[in-house]
Amino acid sequence: MARQVGRRDGERPLGSLTLPRPGRHPLWVTLRRLPGLCALLALVLAASPALATVTTALDLRELVTRADLVTVATALHRESRWDARRRIVTDVTLRVDQVFKGEGREGSEIVVRRLGGAIGDLGMQVAGAPSFEDGQRSLIFAERRGGHLRAVGMSQGVMRIRVDLQGRELVLPGGSGLSLVRRVPGGALTEAPAALLAPRPLGDLLDEVRRTVDETRGN
Repeated sequence: MARQVGRRDGERPLGSLTLPRPGRHPLWVTLRRLPGLCALLALVLAASPALATVTTALDLRELVTRADLVTVATALHRESRWDARRRIVTDVTLRVDQVFKGEGREGSEIVVRRLGGAIGDLGMQVAGAPSFEDGQRSLIFAERRGGHLRAVGMSQGVMRIRVDLQGRELVLPGGSGLSLVRRVPGGALTEAPAALLAPRPLGDLLDEVRRTVDETRGN
């Protein structure tokens, strides 16, 4: 099964093994069913740390400010396709349950595009891209770029909602697959926290989202 894991402009191919230039991320690897390549890749991965995409940490206010749409929505289905730059992308259709910012109405459908997916025997995975499962409810911060809705700050903009053993609805922190940083005075980068540090009750977080939307209106 051919598998493509990450690709960025400026990469240099070595046979069917593609590695980025130093300092570029995320790492992309392409398999093409060549003899011995799977064994080679196994050795590479065994010696490599877990991959993550480095990006700027966003707090709740920044997520709300950057978003064109803030909504609680339920994923209905996903469809992967090639985009104009010959990358695999996945369009996720979601049912809108609640709207806190932007145009939209309850019961309508929206489509959020994410990098990565699978077409036939070729797959592409991007560290830090948001993930969706059919039937999963999430709090979504989406911005319109290139004619498509996309999660703000990659996976930071999609916070899953689950029900705990006591029947409480909790919002889980976003940012999976990301290494979050901020620039400090002097220009250095330092580790930074995600908008949520731990699961929060849905009602409490939505109240804060509403207040933040009101405070940032017009920004």
